[in-house]
Amino acid sequence: MSTIDNEAFEWVARKYARGLSAPESAQFDAWYAADLRHQGAYARAMAIYNAINLATAPQSLSPELSMRRERRSTRRGWFKYGAMAACLLAAVGTASLTALRDEQVLTTAKGEFRKVPLQDKSIATINSGSQIEVAFTEKQRTVNLRKGEAWFEVAKDKAKPFVVEAGDARIRAVGTAFSVRRFTNGTEVLVTEGKVEVWGQGRSAQRRLLLEGDRAFLAQDAGAISVSRQPVEVNRKLAWREGKVILKNQTLDDAVADFNRYSPKTIVIVDAALREKRLFGQYKLDAPELFARDVSTVLDVPVNITADTIFIGRKEVDVPDGS
Repeated sequence: MSTIDNEAFEWVARKYARGLSAPESAQFDAWYAADLRHQGAYARAMAIYNAINLATAPQSLSPELSMRRERRSTRRGWFKYGAMAACLLAAVGTASLTALRDEQVLTTAKGEFRKVPLQDKSIATINSGSQIEVAFTEKQRTVNLRKGEAWFEVAKDKAKPFVVEAGDARIRAVGTAFSVRRFTNGTEVLVTEGKVEVWGQGRSAQRRLLLEGDRAFLAQDAGAISVSRQPVEVNRKLAWREGKVILKNQTLDDAVADFNRYSPKTIVIVDAALREKRLFGQYKLDAPELFARDVSTVLDVPVNITADTIFIGRKEVDVPDGS
């Protein structure tokens, strides 16, 4: 790899291992602005970081099951994978550079994730089955979340507000980190750093300020904006950034919905009586079969796994009363 690529890897490694100090941030800004090749190398390094960072180990619903499954790999610093990085560099370099254009539509397929540096040094981490449209002007940085979910790490620029549009919802930030997810009935906003302002189009009088750890929901029907402080739940909901599904007293119905957002193998709950069963655990997003087998053990229900579907539970058969 080139010297510039190695420099880019070093910057990404520093940022995500311990964060950058104020002098280091100034050095990075100068390095980034000095050469378009630096910007391209940084985009490639971020894509490589994202690809390697998704390798996380599962933890089962049952502690006893977890102890029986030996964790065979240890998650190490991504920058130690020199050979892997070199291979990924060739594979993702071209795609990553497209994020540097002034206007760009970025889409992920089911089960796909993208961590994309934008041209202002903000970063958009795009969840499975999502689409964003980026349009930056001299006065404003605008991202239209057309569908799905994305998490934004916003570069500070007081002169150019960063606004995410999601249907009728509007989310404004200057330098912060937050996620936006579209549902059929509204939009969810989760704040992980700093503060953001949210409002509905045509409802500017209802503007609400959100702080780190806050969750907001803007209903599609123009109702009041619901805001609550849920730092633990915010982190749980955003575990997909690390390739995980975390369950903390979630229902089986909610857990299955999470897996079905990512896995090509659909999970079906056959017995409706199981839907409200509560679960705890942690899994890789691409481990629906492991999850289903643990559900079978913990809830003592049958599981049938086929080529493209996982069936949980046994359907109740109506028995005539014979009267």
